[in-house]
Amino acid sequence: MFKYALLQNPGHNRVYFNSSGKLAKNELSAMFFDAITDIKEALFGGIEYITFSSGNKLSEDDIILLSRLSFVYAIFEIHDNKLFLPVTKNHSYFFSDDLNMILKYSGKTNEIFTRMMINVAVAASGFKSGFLENLNLLDPVCGKGTTVFDGLICGYNSYGTDLSDKLINESSRFLKKYLETGKYKHTLKEQKISGTGHENIPFKSQRHLFELAKNKTDKKSDKNLLCEFIDGDTRNVGKYYKKNTFHIIVGDLPYGIQHDNTTGGNKMRNPVNLIKTSVPAWTEVLKPGGAIVLAWNTFLLKRDELEKIFTDNMLDVKTFGDFSHRVDQAINRDIIIGVKQG
Repeated sequence: MFKYALLQNPGHNRVYFNSSGKLAKNELSAMFFDAITDIKEALFGGIEYITFSSGNKLSEDDIILLSRLSFVYAIFEIHDNKLFLPVTKNHSYFFSDDLNMILKYSGKTNEIFTRMMINVAVAASGFKSGFLENLNLLDPVCGKGTTVFDGLICGYNSYGTDLSDKLINESSRFLKKYLETGKYKHTLKEQKISGTGHENIPFKSQRHLFELAKNKTDKKSDKNLLCEFIDGDTRNVGKYYKKNTFHIIVGDLPYGIQHDNTTGGNKMRNPVNLIKTSVPAWTEVLKPGGAIVLAWNTFLLKRDELEKIFTDNMLDVKTFGDFSHRVDQAINRDIIIGVKQG
C-alpha cells in the first residue's frame, strides 16, 4: 500500500475557510473515485494535509490528475508515516495559470472554485478517460470568461455565451491581447449571426472565434484549440451550436442580479425561471454522457427544486459529497451535477 499527502494551496483556505478540507476531500474523491482509499485530513509538523492510500504507485496520468486538482500545492509520497518524498507535479497545461489571473474585476468567480467545478464535471462525465484530449467546454453564463479561460489552460476547446455584448467584447479583446503578447499563433474570425430564438423572439448576436496554437510546429500538426465568445441569450445556445457538441457545461449562476420572471411581473433575484427555460437548450447541445455542473446560491433556490429541473430534462443527478460552503452573509454556494442520459 502506498500513502500520499497533498499540501493545499494557501489560497484554498481563503476561498472556503472552514469548508476547505471538506471540499478538497470531495474533489479528490470525485477524480479518483474508488481507485484510492482512506482519504482524510491530517497534521504533520503542525501543517494540514490531505492524505490518501493507493494499492498502486501513482502513474503519470494519476500525477497529472492530482496536479490539476484545484487545491493541490504540493504532492508527497509518505514513507514510514514520517518521511515525505516530493513528487514532481505535472499538470500538462496548454497555457500558464496567468491567463486566468491577469484579468481582475468585481464579481469574478474565484479561479480555484472554477477549476474545482471543471474537474468535477470531467469526473462525472463519460469522458474522464480523455481528460487530456480536446474536450469541448461551454459556459452558458460566462460573464468575462473565467471558466472559458480556465478551460483553455486545461487544453479544452472552450466556449462562452453571455447576454452582455460589453462583457463578451472585453473578453475577446483581452484574449487577443494575451495571445499577441505571448506570441501564440492564432486567428480571430468575427461574424454576426441572427435568427429566431427562445419564444420565437428574433435575435442578433456576434461570434468571436479564435483558433490558436502554441507555435508554428503545433499549428502545422493541427494541435490547435478553439475558443469562442458569443453575446446573446443563453436560452438560444441550441441556435448557436449543433446538438451533442459539448462534453461538459460549467457555469456559476450570477448572484444578486435581477432575472426575468417569465410568469409575469417584476424581475426577481431567484434564478429559477432562467434555469427552467435554459436547461432544455443546454441539455440539447450536451453530448450523451456529458455533464453539467452549476453553482448557485442556496438561499435563493432550494436543491430539490433544482434537482427536479435537471431530472425533468433527462439529466441524472450525481453526488460526490457535500460541496456547500458560505461565501458571505448573503450567499451560501453549492454545486449540482447532472449527466445526460443516453
